Amino acid sequence: MPEGKKGLSWFRLILVQAVIGCVLIGICSYTFRIPLDVVRTIPPQQDQSDRFAGIPMRIDLNYPGLGQVVLDDPKELLALKSAFSALLTAGREERSVKNARLLLSGSIAYLDQEDVPFQVQTSAFRFGDVSVNSLNVSANIRKLQSTLIDKVFTSSLIGAAVENSGNEVYALKSGVMTPLSKAERSALTVQIRTAARVIDFSRFEELSRQPDRHFVISLQASEQGKKHWLHIDRFNGAYMVVYDLLDETNQRAYFKLNVASGT
Repeated sequence: MPEGKKGLSWFRLILVQAVIGCVLIGICSYTFRIPLDVVRTIPPQQDQSDRFAGIPMRIDLNYPGLGQVVLDDPKELLALKSAFSALLTAGREERSVKNARLLLSGSIAYLDQEDVPFQVQTSAFRFGDVSVNSLNVSANIRKLQSTLIDKVFTSSLIGAAVENSGNEVYALKSGVMTPLSKAERSALTVQIRTAARVIDFSRFEELSRQPDRHFVISLQASEQGKKHWLHIDRFNGAYMVVYDLLDETNQRAYFKLNVASGT
């Protein structure tokens, strides 16, 4: 075969292969809808969700009248981060929110971005400048608030509230509140601070009876001057239950007392 015809045959073969390749690429692109140079618009809710892409280092949580706790357990942080993200993704701001009976506030600190403030009340969650309060997430908002309250009700913070001279502490009996003496208040502080938190309290029969002592802590008034009462029920001198009447989730913290701490 002459050299000219041989080169032409190779050229035609390469050309045919190129055409077949382009056709196959076109068929695959149409079949599988491979996006090329597609510009996507990120919805606002997704944009808010992207704010959780960072690595959480801690959460500073403020409880009115009790003070601040720092949450830094990695598992807790990831669980709360997931709860925050789910609320922002699914929820909407669609109704007016009444004044909060109990408003928890705080901030989540990241390793690689700025801290973001948040607020939680019974019917609304606010993260940064975005608020959600739609009915489809109301149950999850209450669950989040209950979870955060549970993190605050520690023997350390409750004991500090009893010891704080800015708070009033009473014994409540037959509807009558009697201020505790200095000695009684000190003894109650020791009892609470040496108590152990109880998670599974279902087997304790004492909790089905009436408490033998009932204490009330009048926390320092808020900026609006609203009264804030923290209640402590003591059962058989062995267990204590702490709850806040402003808490609409009805969260309670259970403690087993140290017998050596006194009665």
